[in-house]
Amino acid sequence: MKNEWHKSTVVMLLTLIATVTVGVSADWPMWKYDSGHTAASPSALPKQLSLQWVRQLQAPRQAWKDKSNAMLFFDASYEPVVMGKLLFVGSMNTDSVTAYRTETGKEAWCFYTDGPVRFAPVAYKGKVYAASDDGHLYCLNAADGTVVWKMNGSPTHRKILGNQRLIGMRPVRGAPVIHNDVLYYAAG
Repeated sequence: MKNEWHKSTVVMLLTLIATVTVGVSADWPMWKYDSGHTAASPSALPKQLSLQWVRQLQAPRQAWKDKSNAMLFFDASYEPVVMGKLLFVGSMNTDSVTAYRTETGKEAWCFYTDGPVRFAPVAYKGKVYAASDDGHLYCLNAADGTVVWKMNGSPTHRKILGNQRLIGMRPVRGAPVIHNDVLYYAAG
């Protein structure tokens, strides 16, 4: 129980840090900011930061618990991204992408996929792109979470049992990336 509380607190703090950091500066459109994963925004932070809001999420339910292999330790925390005044978070627990208002922390919308969303979505030009263990890449309208389109990364719609869940035969187990206006993702 103590370990679960610790994980939950870490998740809350990571989300809080991301919210405070990007809430006062430019967008943070994808995992580690850009397609090069530099984790550095060209925008400077103000000298004084202050707590805006707090949202506590469930402790992440990881696909693999083997801590000896760092490559399998990819979904240990939530990875929020920001566009405009919305923060977007994928969830491996609730199989969803949720948008929160950066000014208040209130939920703006929530969209459910048919499998865990283990990686950061991409927020770009009014759209949010999210990868799911169901094998699909989803394009959502950032303003309201409605589906613009979804693409199956596999030639089949078959499901398998994976990590004690029913998932696509070829889950999308990597974050989508946009580089030079081209969206990249892979399923397998």
